Amino acid sequence: MHKPVLKLLVGSWHMLKQIMAFGNPTAGGFTTMKEALAAIAALNEVLLAKYGITIAVSAHWWHELCVPTEDTQVGKSAKWNNPRAISLDEWMEGADAGSYPRIGRIIPPGFGLPGSDYGAFINPDPERRQLAHDMMVLSFMASRRVKMEGHEGSVIYWTGPDGIRWGRVISGDNVLLGHDLNPQLEEWRTIIDGLSGALADALKFGFIDGSNLLIEGKPAGDPCYIDVFTDTTLEIKGINEINTRYGGHIAQWQGEFCHSRGSGQKFVDAMNQAISANVFGGRIHLNSGGLGGVNFTKLLSVEGGTPIGDFPQYVDNDFLPGQGLPEWVEDQVATIRAGVSWSAMTGLPLEVEFDARFCRHGDTIGELLKSSEWVIGVFNDAAGALETTAA
Repeated sequence: MHKPVLKLLVGSWHMLKQIMAFGNPTAGGFTTMKEALAAIAALNEVLLAKYGITIAVSAHWWHELCVPTEDTQVGKSAKWNNPRAISLDEWMEGADAGSYPRIGRIIPPGFGLPGSDYGAFINPDPERRQLAHDMMVLSFMASRRVKMEGHEGSVIYWTGPDGIRWGRVISGDNVLLGHDLNPQLEEWRTIIDGLSGALADALKFGFIDGSNLLIEGKPAGDPCYIDVFTDTTLEIKGINEINTRYGGHIAQWQGEFCHSRGSGQKFVDAMNQAISANVFGGRIHLNSGGLGGVNFTKLLSVEGGTPIGDFPQYVDNDFLPGQGLPEWVEDQVATIRAGVSWSAMTGLPLEVEFDARFCRHGDTIGELLKSSEWVIGVFNDAAGALETTAA
């Protein structure tokens, strides 16, 4: 048995001002990444003094992290860099000086860009598919660099940009989905091929050095798409296929609470399923949210498949950990407890990620502190109980 270790991560996307479909978009949020990172650094001083822990921050290329113009592979896409974004060099320099937090994730998104309605690796435009490839390779190059400087910096592939578009339903193609059928879909094949090709090049160029590709699926239906990895079983299948093609254990499951629960599965069950399948690396996205009324796994288990039109859409709640109805919080507590046991058995840290939607709170940094303290408290209680039981 090892002493369980906790890490915290916050996503930068919701820290910045943006128009949301709900809530009050003027209730908070930072104008630039520099302001957001400075606020998290100040919060980290409080957490470090009280608990000996700090929060790292993730960032998407283009949106919060500038694509470098000097990189000839992807430099042409630098025209999409958001004015609020920060360069990798400036962030790392600020982290070294203590004015910014550590870099926690490198994320190559396929959304919010011209043509992204048609996906990233599944995009019918070969130039855009090449860009998705190049951005993944760039992400591993950046990941290697930031890890060498003491940051976290693993790469996330969020499957959202490459889900099965609801356009299939609109055009009358009520495609059948199932545990055996999804891997035969064109979208599945182009995603696996795209990721495998990018990993092969990143390895060839020497960019993969202790980094992982974290697969964060979105099983539940979204207003734009439904994931090809439509439940945890299919997420695991996809991860295993990527690892087989790569020839090593590079891809890992990073589940998201709202995503799994939206497909009708409690998150603690999804995480335990990933642990049992040996694709769990200790990273979870624990934002709070409700349980979908339809169990996607049952639909995917139907012999002959289930039409995509029978899978309901689901919008993330994304409340902070510790917020929401008792049943949601109970699932989060059970998840953290399972993570403590996993950390104690493996000697690896459990990393809890959460988003803070500034449109919901007048003082989101205060709410973020409160949520962090809640996670730390649940984790410490579970670790203490485990130690008592072991003794």
